[in-house]
Amino acid sequence: MEDGLKPYIDIKNKRMAILTTEDDEIHMALEFDENNNLVMHPRWNINIIILGDKHLKFTTNS
Repeated sequence: MEDGLKPYIDIKNKRMAILTTEDDEIHMALEFDENNNLVMHPRWNINIIILGDKHLKFTTNS
């Protein structure tokens, strides 16, 4: 993950949020739906690169 981003993980509710390191902006939210599909809610300035079966890379383009 890019140095300016920090993840917060909620394992119980199967959710993750990616914020700036200062915790002032949410760049992306991820969650699993009822069928265990990964649902991503990115902001306009986030890049998602799929690196493998279970590996993603997150960067900003701002």
